Amino acid sequence: MINFNRLAGLRETLAVLSQLIDYPTADTFSPANRKQIEDDGELTQEEKGQLLSLFDQLAKASLLDQQTDYTNLFEMNRRYTLYMSYYKMTDSRERGTVLAKLKMLYEMFGVSEATSELSDYLPLLLDFLACGDYLGDPRRDDLQLALSVIEDGTYNLLKNAIVDSDKPYIKLIKLTRTIIGSCVKAEVKADA
Repeated sequence: MINFNRLAGLRETLAVLSQLIDYPTADTFSPANRKQIEDDGELTQEEKGQLLSLFDQLAKASLLDQQTDYTNLFEMNRRYTLYMSYYKMTDSRERGTVLAKLKMLYEMFGVSEATSELSDYLPLLLDFLACGDYLGDPRRDDLQLALSVIEDGTYNLLKNAIVDSDKPYIKLIKLTRTIIGSCVKAEVKADA
């Protein structure tokens, strides 16, 4: 079950996480993004501390170094991709179905993809969760698809990244997985 109150409370932070996990630009590590993390009342103190530490660690490099590190990790390395359904389905027909369902989900909640990225791209998924108009919508349980794709994809990415687990971007993805996971409540089953 999705904790929609928690998810809604994290919208601004999910938008920042989307930027931090995407290809770095001059605005990625802006003071406004850092302040958003500092001011977020939904993050636990531990999450906030970890996120600010990673933010500062990534921000201290020059933009060119940030872009080079990002490219070497995610674009020049076949082991790590930010396309979340790729790990389980590679280029199968089943993956095509998931991509189409995600695209329909975005449209259903009023988010249009103004990007050339596939619909399972992690920053796009996070941006959707930050921007989609799902509160009060009777179809909001359909968001489980997006959360499941993020959960499965980040699990497999982190499993592949054990040797690089000390890299800030890998730590950022691990923390993102934890934050997204905190938006899912385990269902309590009554004894029969």
